[in-house]
Amino acid sequence: MKTKNILLLISLAAATIFTGCQPEAPFDTQSPDDAPLILTPYNESGTGTFTYDLLNPDTPLYDSVTVTPSKYTTINWYLDKQLVYTGIKIDMCFPAGKYALTIEAVTDAGLRTERTGTVTVHPYDYDPYSAAPAAGRHLAPGVETTIEGQNLSKAKAVIISSDIFGLEVVHNITPTYQEDGFLKFILPETEDGAYFLRLQDENGKIYGADNIHVHNGAVALAGFQEMPAGSEWVITGVNLQHVTKVKVGDIEITDLQASDNAVTLTAPAVEVGEYTLAMFNEDGSAVLFITDEGAVEQVKTVVPSETTIWTGAVTIDWNADLVKVDASAMAAVPVGATIYVYYEVPEAEYHAMRITTPWWDYDFLPQVDGMENQPNPYSFTYEAAGKEAVDRTGAMSVVGFGLTITKITFK
Repeated sequence: MKTKNILLLISLAAATIFTGCQPEAPFDTQSPDDAPLILTPYNESGTGTFTYDLLNPDTPLYDSVTVTPSKYTTINWYLDKQLVYTGIKIDMCFPAGKYALTIEAVTDAGLRTERTGTVTVHPYDYDPYSAAPAAGRHLAPGVETTIEGQNLSKAKAVIISSDIFGLEVVHNITPTYQEDGFLKFILPETEDGAYFLRLQDENGKIYGADNIHVHNGAVALAGFQEMPAGSEWVITGVNLQHVTKVKVGDIEITDLQASDNAVTLTAPAVEVGEYTLAMFNEDGSAVLFITDEGAVEQVKTVVPSETTIWTGAVTIDWNADLVKVDASAMAAVPVGATIYVYYEVPEAEYHAMRITTPWWDYDFLPQVDGMENQPNPYSFTYEAAGKEAVDRTGAMSVVGFGLTITKITFK
């Protein structure tokens, strides 16, 4: 009996011990009122900006999102502002092209956050394809447009579409002329806005070709950011044929030549500085300037202390033809002048720059690595040997890796 009592006490004690060691149910701290936070994907810079580089149109965009509060948050994936998928994990293929990516997290309470980036889908070598220029592709209805690319003779139709896959067709256009390297077409009457440009072959297959922006009114796109005081000034855009007046500060210029895509005038001989700029059509309406902030009726233009000999937005590699200042532009640069190269530093494996000739036989600037730690703009002196090299080879070229060249000037 005594033994049984002892065993009973041991059993009760053990039960108490093991019951006390049972794990409690986890305490869930998520609330529907919490602000959303995207935890992954996350990049080293901490900016939340991402680049997806896909080998071809059959390579899927494959990634997933970790978000809190997960129980109350929906994830939306947008390419060029079009919703393409809703869900934590995406696994989709897209037509060739370069797209602006937005990953949006929205809670049930309407709170939101986002991550942005780019998705580049490379075409197959044998596919018809046309990439939009860095400044975008801006079109006016009724005006013949030329696009450049590869295998464009295979395109039997140009599709203007409101969706990324080219299924919602706004226009199906027969090219007016085409070769492998370029294609011409006329855009029919179309409402203002952004559309996807797609190419269709004789079998009905659709290929990507980036997008377009349609403008029915007069729009200035380039050439207005800087003013060459006292010299010829060309401002380019679409639907500019009715421009009759350009106003710089308080100075009005009516002696000008206007065409569909350009306004040419002599800039007023004013001092170095910043001035307001506006342009007007013959009916008094204002021309819109397309800027990073959107479409505006008045912008600031600058008479620089430096003279610009090249502008663009080109990401360089070791191709000497990508950023090339030809001899006619370099003729304005006197020996002894300081040349300035302006650049941006996107994320890349490394950042290097070399300034040479198209023949690679003279270095204005030997290769400099670690450009992310160098002055911007990077400057050097234009010497007599450099001028001789330009005259002999026809140009000065900027090559390297991991840099986007935006402007080259001299003083």
